[in-house]
Amino acid sequence: MKANAAITSSSFLKANGKNLRNNYGNGDIVNLRGTNAGGYLVQEFWMTPTNSSSGVSCEMDIYNKLTSRFGESRMRELIKTYQDNYWTTKDFDNCKNLGINCIRLPFWYMNFVDFNGNYINGCFDRLDWFIDQAGQRGIYVILDFHGAPGSQNGSDHSGVDGGDNKQGASQFFFGNNAYNNQQLYYDIWYKIAQRYKGNPTVAGYDLLNEPFCTYRYNSSYSADQLHSMLWDIYNNAYNVIRSADPDHVIIMESVWDAIDLPNPSKYGWTNVMYEYHNYLYDDYDNAAGKQITNMQNKINGINNANYNVPSYMGEFCYFNNLNAWSQGLALLNNSGLSWTNWTYKVTGSNNNWGLYNQNVTKVNVSTDSFDTIKSRWSNVGTSSINSGLANTMKPYLAGTVSGSSGSGSSSGSTGGSSSSLPAAGIADGEYYIQATASGNIVCADNTGASPLAAIRSGYGGAWESIFIVNNSDGTVSFKSGANNKYVCAVIDEQNQLLARSASIGTWERYKLEKINDNEFAIKAVANDKYVCADQDNGNTLYANRDSVSGWESFKIYAVGSSAAVNTGSSSGSSSSGNASNSSTILSDGEYYFKDSQGLVVCAENTGADPLVANKNSCGGAWETLVIVNNADGTISLKSRANDKYVCAVIDEQNQLLARSDSIGTWEKYNLEKISDGSYALKAVANGKYVCADQNKSSVLYADRDSAGGWETFSIYKIN
Repeated sequence: MKANAAITSSSFLKANGKNLRNNYGNGDIVNLRGTNAGGYLVQEFWMTPTNSSSGVSCEMDIYNKLTSRFGESRMRELIKTYQDNYWTTKDFDNCKNLGINCIRLPFWYMNFVDFNGNYINGCFDRLDWFIDQAGQRGIYVILDFHGAPGSQNGSDHSGVDGGDNKQGASQFFFGNNAYNNQQLYYDIWYKIAQRYKGNPTVAGYDLLNEPFCTYRYNSSYSADQLHSMLWDIYNNAYNVIRSADPDHVIIMESVWDAIDLPNPSKYGWTNVMYEYHNYLYDDYDNAAGKQITNMQNKINGINNANYNVPSYMGEFCYFNNLNAWSQGLALLNNSGLSWTNWTYKVTGSNNNWGLYNQNVTKVNVSTDSFDTIKSRWSNVGTSSINSGLANTMKPYLAGTVSGSSGSGSSSGSTGGSSSSLPAAGIADGEYYIQATASGNIVCADNTGASPLAAIRSGYGGAWESIFIVNNSDGTVSFKSGANNKYVCAVIDEQNQLLARSASIGTWERYKLEKINDNEFAIKAVANDKYVCADQDNGNTLYANRDSVSGWESFKIYAVGSSAAVNTGSSSGSSSSGNASNSSTILSDGEYYFKDSQGLVVCAENTGADPLVANKNSCGGAWETLVIVNNADGTISLKSRANDKYVCAVIDEQNQLLARSDSIGTWEKYNLEKISDGSYALKAVANGKYVCADQNKSSVLYADRDSAGGWETFSIYKIN
């Protein structure tokens, strides 16, 4: 299956060990990567266009208030108006264009029944439409029971807000009505399973959103009691669904860690996926790097539990810092998790809770007239893209299908490092490719509509950018920056290379073979032919040669580097030269840096303060920087003061701060040789040189366009 091609019967997902695979569990590994349709079928007022008012703080309050004012029929008319307009075909198109291949659809029980528990006419129409529209665009749907009868957590996102007594409001688990509420819950799942059995667009049934939620760790019940209560309900729901649908994946949520789910063998569950949510509010801007540390800890817990099921991060947010998003999404992809961020659409502007922002007039259901409510809710589809978040997420969304030999690692994401490099040893990242024979740069001309051709005298931007993606089977794929499509060897035509594919299949896989330390041959897996820059045909790239000579040789350069990738170096990487046009490599290890005044760079206050050149000598950990050579020719610096990577904090004052737990764009630098023993550092994140600013107490900032005195450093190896 190709992501964003219409879903067919062969797209049907089942769990196979720790992976999801299509073709009923026997095909390719599929990593679900997308978003939630939060706020659509159950509102949360902080993110939806409805105001809190007296006695109105959740979806149930909306239903009650509108019914008391206008009657149940007109209440349903207003709810329909809201839902008809909140999510439209345009939203599906937006998701498809971002490369999303999965939407988690939260619903609550009142979407199906009236106040008396009777099923309403057409109660499945909206789900039918949503699933159909998603499937046409190659997007899977996870059906998420977000609000159970009686509420499973007493929180507004369940449809019922219990205020300060959320446990008491959780009448799904507790109280005299718990049994009846659970029976209705099972019955709704049974009807859902009956209706959608065999439907390949449905990725799975998400049994219950965030049970217990905020009182999980301060409940009057013990952990064992809560576990027993929840797991028995999961087991009952599993059996009810299996009685109607033997094939769909059933998803069990943990609140909040792997220890809150049983080994599936305890209940004999098969074809299940375990789901986790992750939010950390006390480092909102990731100033201390806790967003990444927290997610890593969550993943470590999942790995340590070692359940033989696929793992899915169903909700998460990395909040304000876009660099944290890049690092965090790479972490999820490299860990082999499926994921859907929370969420697609929110009210407000660019707060990174949503890929799209709504700026519409909110409704007061207590005081606004029927016509006013209907008019305003008719407008809830109006939204604009949160370009910062969307552009940051997009590279990690694409390429969700990997080869059948894959292990669940991130085939098809860009950004972040790969743990399984091909024999040629080039890591994931952004590159440009030069045909050795002509010296021309390969270009996806006409925004990728024309076949790749070696026709440019130099690297000019997106049309010449090629993202290398390491697949788990040892092959690579190429994604063009011109249109974010994968490069396909079009075997059924002339074997031309064309950036046309939304996902990675056999025709998008290549073997990268080393000719010598900085020259490579590219062999198409689809026909086992070498790629040639054919000088007799306009230097167009064709996969049609049986052997390698001059026209089949290519050099590969990391974007921002003037030195070809050299896999013969001790570190497997090259750094670029600039000031002296020379390539420089300093081996991995511990160093200290001196500025132009001869002062040693220090990570003061155990790394809590920005780097500053203020020490007369290297006195220990605070002055020690570990150079790490990255496979794309850049370097990163880790401070021994706190064992954090040095980040160029672009969204503040461009200061250098040892704060990051992993390496992303903001932690990468080009090391450029000025002269023997003298170097310049250029931040990859903004293309600026690092300066020890003597007008600002010699604090280090990445903010200079050229390298002069204050931008040069002497670097000394610590023995």
